[in-house]
Amino acid sequence: MLPTDGFDTVDVAPAIMSSNENNTQGARRDERNSRFLSRENIVKMTKTTIVLSALLLSIWAVVLNHSIEALDSTSEEESSILVETEGREADVYCPEGGADIFLGTDFDGDGKLSAEEITSSTKVCHGQQGLSGPQGQSGFDGTNGHNGNSSLVNLTALSPGVPCQFGGIQIESGVDTNRNLYLDQEEIETTAHVCDGQLGDEGPEGQQGDDGSQGYSALIEQHQAPTSICPKGIVMEFGVDDGTDRATAGDGILHDDEVRESLRICSEQLYEGLVGDIFTNSGDSMSSLCDHSEWNEISGEYMFSATDGLNGCELWILQQDNVPSMLMDIHSNGDSVPGRELGIHSVVTERGPRFFFDADDGINGRELWVSDGTSIGTTMLGDMETGDAIDWTSKITTWMDGAVFTTHGSQGHRMWWTNGSVTTSIWQAPWFSSVVSSDLVNQSTSLSSFGQGLLQGDEHGLWFAAKDAQAGLEMVFLSTTGSLHIYDLQPFGDSSPSQGLSMDDGFVVAASDGTGRQLAKLDHDGGFQWLTSITREGTTTPISVIAPAFGIQQLGDMLVFDAVHRGADATLFGYSITSGMLQELSISILAPGHSNEVVSDGVTIWFDCVLSNTGMELCQTDGTVQGTKLTIDLLPGISSSQPRTMAYVDSVLYVLAQGLDDSGTNSGHALWAIEGNTASLVLDVWTGIGNNSDAGTYGGLTITSNHLLFIADNGQHGHELHQYLRPSIRDQWMVWD
Repeated sequence: MLPTDGFDTVDVAPAIMSSNENNTQGARRDERNSRFLSRENIVKMTKTTIVLSALLLSIWAVVLNHSIEALDSTSEEESSILVETEGREADVYCPEGGADIFLGTDFDGDGKLSAEEITSSTKVCHGQQGLSGPQGQSGFDGTNGHNGNSSLVNLTALSPGVPCQFGGIQIESGVDTNRNLYLDQEEIETTAHVCDGQLGDEGPEGQQGDDGSQGYSALIEQHQAPTSICPKGIVMEFGVDDGTDRATAGDGILHDDEVRESLRICSEQLYEGLVGDIFTNSGDSMSSLCDHSEWNEISGEYMFSATDGLNGCELWILQQDNVPSMLMDIHSNGDSVPGRELGIHSVVTERGPRFFFDADDGINGRELWVSDGTSIGTTMLGDMETGDAIDWTSKITTWMDGAVFTTHGSQGHRMWWTNGSVTTSIWQAPWFSSVVSSDLVNQSTSLSSFGQGLLQGDEHGLWFAAKDAQAGLEMVFLSTTGSLHIYDLQPFGDSSPSQGLSMDDGFVVAASDGTGRQLAKLDHDGGFQWLTSITREGTTTPISVIAPAFGIQQLGDMLVFDAVHRGADATLFGYSITSGMLQELSISILAPGHSNEVVSDGVTIWFDCVLSNTGMELCQTDGTVQGTKLTIDLLPGISSSQPRTMAYVDSVLYVLAQGLDDSGTNSGHALWAIEGNTASLVLDVWTGIGNNSDAGTYGGLTITSNHLLFIADNGQHGHELHQYLRPSIRDQWMVWD
């Protein structure tokens, strides 16, 4: 309290300055520690100085006022000047909280400031918490404690009696204080007993079971690991000699069908890379004409064309020993070029798996050959024509446990069926009765040019293009029962069918309707309907190019195909079988499937494509606009990754293409694995900057039971066969390296 007799306010100043002094001392202490004031501290001190100055001026004004009043009225009683503080919670004025300072004259002399006695007030806010100081030095490590003693437990079996009537276990526990690793009697701290319960009464005797048949022997066999996977290793097979499936029971041999479990152990890394140097050194064993191949799942054989530089392009085979060998030198003085026109096809016949292919022996011209995987079982089916029976117009398809193929020679186009043992005219196939065959021969007299553009078999029958004397070049259907239907899709000329797709209830084909080319649906009974009527963009002119490269694919209810309806490049379309709605799936994705066959898992179709901002890359579609998009840009920017061939297996899409490896270097054409939108380089047979293995330039990407096979150049051996071990197979092996 301050007296009001005069202007002496020294009692007020110390109270106010006390806080200032504390701040000053703190600042000095901080200055000694940090040797400098931070910008934040300077700002805070400035704010504090302004507040205190305002407070002092207010106090001075009040004191001066009351001093004057005291001089004017000597009759008033002396009053005291009071200063009170009150804590303030955090609010908009003081985010960190603070205090309210009230100043006034205690007129009533009660030693407190009432509301009417307060002449001025000031808010003093707390500043924000300052930054943490530097971390102090680490303290000294404590001294090591003493090693404790071990706890031990003794278990002792108890005979029936006390304390366990029917026997049990005594459990003693304690601390090994003498550290002899034995729980001595004096160390036992607790003892407990776990007693057995009373043995129950014996139950009634069960019924006599049926006499069991003679059991089968359990067999264990050890085999050498397949060298195509593991050059040094073993395979242990465990099974029962019970004659499962096609095996013979009780013969003492563990057949494949009788194997229950297998243990695969490899003593070195599983093998990937070069299969064999067929053309030794840097020569190419495969080329643009000599690169046909086929895998047979049943026999586990891979048949292909290749040259060793001595015998020309001939027939080779890769069996489980993983050593490629020439199966037959068909043209002893030149190149037989197996599969040049028809490729190599694997067919499961009544007599087992067979490979069908065209070849030229230098004597009979190019004819159809068959092989069972042995040299003695590799033979020409017959000299169908003088000179070449097979040319670029010939077609082949699998049908009725055999193969249907067309020939072209002096007798025109003819169509045959063969299973490798029997070769006959399609009209006289062995499952047709003599009556049916006779009718078919008579009905087919008006037909010629068989298979021109299309030949495809399914479970319902054989679909093919042929020229009818009256209808022209049209679609024909031969059912498995021998009924023959001709579809006159274009009444005033040739419909010239090209691409086709088998369906459960018929066949979809790309053909001409007389004004342009569209899709038509053919029924098994000879009826048909046109599905599409696409016109050139902005015109009423029907399109003239449909399904040129992508072909016709099915995804559930959707037919997906390519067509040219603007400019010169094809785009992708989708047609709903149920609703009949047609829509263009993308205007920016061009030339779908132009360079490679498409690949599908039944839900998604992958294909090569061209986009203006990526070049030639990999795209995909699920039959919707939203789901038709770029899969991944393997070579970012306008540079093309140039996908060459694809395969889908083990839920992974594999593609031979260029891309950037982990170091950002162009891999050249190598094997990539794509899962979702993520790509990984899995095998590059010729690494290094600027090195391109040309993987996929020749041949395709073949899926075997264990590997993916493709042709590539590793920079040392020329274009040869290489292999990549499928991850699903890799996971089955224990590798001890």
